[in-house]
Amino acid sequence: MRIVLDTTIVVEIDRKNEDTINLIKKLIAKDHIIIISTATVSEILTGSYLRKDFSKAVLTAKQIMGQFLWTDLDSSVAEKTAQYMAYLITEGKIIEYPDAVIAASFKIEDADYLLTLNKSHFENLPDLKGKVHTPKEFAKIMK
Repeated sequence: MRIVLDTTIVVEIDRKNEDTINLIKKLIAKDHIIIISTATVSEILTGSYLRKDFSKAVLTAKQIMGQFLWTDLDSSVAEKTAQYMAYLITEGKIIEYPDAVIAASFKIEDADYLLTLNKSHFENLPDLKGKVHTPKEFAKIMK
C-alpha cells in the first residue's frame, strides 16, 4: 500500500503524538510505502528554521522526514498541481498551494491513501474521494 502523509501528520510526529507515531510505525512494519511531498519538506523546514533552537529543530525534522520516500515537485507534479488549482478555482473552492502539490504528489505516486488532519483541504478533489483520512479514521481501516 502507498500512503501519502500531509504536512499535518509530520507535525504530529514531531509533537510526539503517540497515536500517530504508533500508526506510522505499524504501517512501516507492514512494509507499506510512506510518501511525503517535497512541499511538506519545505513547510516543515520553514517552521524549524523559525524556531530559536533552529539547529536542533532542523536536525530533528530531517531525521523524522528521512524515514519516508520523498516525491519531488517535478514537471508531472507541477502540471497536476496546475490542473487541481484550476479545477478548484473554477469551483470556487481554493486550497493552499502546498496542499495542491501534496494532492498532485498523491495522484502522480498512484497512492492508495492520504493521511491528514485537514480533510476539507483535499476532499474537494474528485481524484481523492474516499481516499483521504485522519490518522484515527485510518487506524480503524487498518484493523
